[in-house]
Amino acid sequence: QFSFSVDGCWGSLLANFLQRKCDVVNRGFSGYNTRWCNIMIDEVFSEFETSDIAMVTIFLGANDSNLPDNKHQHVPLVEYKQHLEKMVEKLQNRGISRDKIVLISPPACDEIAWEQDCIHNDRPFHKCNISAGEFAKNCVQVAKETGTKYVDLYTEMMKSEDWRKMLNDGLHLSPRGSELLFCLLKPHVTKATGHMTMIYPDWKDIDNGNPELALGS
Repeated sequence: QFSFSVDGCWGSLLANFLQRKCDVVNRGFSGYNTRWCNIMIDEVFSEFETSDIAMVTIFLGANDSNLPDNKHQHVPLVEYKQHLEKMVEKLQNRGISRDKIVLISPPACDEIAWEQDCIHNDRPFHKCNISAGEFAKNCVQVAKETGTKYVDLYTEMMKSEDWRKMLNDGLHLSPRGSELLFCLLKPHVTKATGHMTMIYPDWKDIDNGNPELALGS
C-alpha cells in the first residue's frame, strides 16, 4: 500500500523506470496477510487482461510473521507457504507464466524501533526479526519449488551493518530500503520488459517539419 509513498517509494521508482513502456499498477493492502490475499487474488486480477501483464510481484509475509499472540494477523509458517503456493497456482491458471511472477520476501524488522512505534500508537507489540527471517527463507523456498523468480529482501538487508536505516519505523521501508528493493527488482523488470519499445519516439527523433509521420495523424 505504501509503495508509492514518500518513504516506501519502490513502486514509484519502478513506475519512473518504466514510464512510456508500461504502467506499474499497485494493489497493496496494509495489514493484510497471505490468508486473506489468497482469497482475494482472483478478484484483484479479474480487472486485467492476462496478455497485458509483463510481470507480477507478490510481497507478503511481514504481517504473517507476527508472533502468534497477534491472533488477527499471524499466519503459521506452514500455512504461509501453502498460501503463497496457491497464489502462484491461481496466477498460472489465469495464464500468467511462472517466469513472470516474482516473490518478494518480507523485510527485516527492527524490533526496538517497532516496539517504540507500537507504544507511541497504543498498539501491542508482536514482532521478532528471527521470525521474519524464517518467513523470508520459506518465501524463497516456495519460489524455488514453484519455479518463480524471487527477491530475498530480508537477506540483502541483513548484509548491511546499518540495515535498520532501511526502515522508517522498524517495519516499513524507508527511502533507502525502497531503493534497495528497486535495485533488486530492476534486473527482473528489465528482462520482463526488454522486448517493449518506448510509447512514441524520443522528442529528438521527431521531424518538426512533419511530426505526423512519427506521432500519427
